[in-house]
Amino acid sequence: MEGMVTSMKKIKATKATKATNQETLKEKKKKLIILGGIVAAVLVLSFVFMVVEASQKYKLHIVNNTSKNITQLQLLFSSDEVNYSSDVFFDSPIGAGEEIKTEFPRLPLMGTNSGLISKTYFEGEEGILNHNGVFFTNFAGKITIEFNEDEDGVITMYVKAKEGRGSLSTFCDEEQVMEFEKK
Repeated sequence: MEGMVTSMKKIKATKATKATNQETLKEKKKKLIILGGIVAAVLVLSFVFMVVEASQKYKLHIVNNTSKNITQLQLLFSSDEVNYSSDVFFDSPIGAGEEIKTEFPRLPLMGTNSGLISKTYFEGEEGILNHNGVFFTNFAGKITIEFNEDEDGVITMYVKAKEGRGSLSTFCDEEQVMEFEKK
C-alpha cells in the first residue's frame, strides 16, 4: 500500500439531497408515531382486559322446580390429577319452587382439570352425589342448576356452565336423573 495517496473530497449537499433527507426523516418520524400508537393501544387494551377480568362475577343460578325441599346442596370443584379440591362454595337449603341467584368466589382451576361435584339432599332422602362436568381452565361465567320433577315424581337435575368469554375449555352441560333408594 506504499505509494498510494488517498484524498478526500467534500461532497456538497444539493437542494435535492437535502429534500430527500428531510423526506426520509419525515417518513421515519411517521413510522415511529404509528409504532408508538400501536404500542399504546396494546397497553391500553391489556389494562382494560385485566380490569374486566378482575371485576367479573362468577354467578350461580339454582332453580328447584320440584315438590320437595332441598335441605342441602353442596357444590365443589375437585381433581384427583393434581390433588386439588375447592372449599364447598355453596351449601344451603332451597325450598320447593324456590329460585336462588348468588355469586361464588374465584377458584384457581387452571391446569387442574377439575370436575364440578354436587351432593344434593332432598327432604327425607339420602344425599345423591353427582359429577357434573369438567373445567380445564379458570372459569369465568355462570353455572345454572335446575331440578325438575315429572308427573311420576322422577327428579331430573340439569347442570350447565357457560363461559362469559365463549371459551371451549368448560365441558359442563349435563342432564342426570336423581335416583333415590327405596325405603
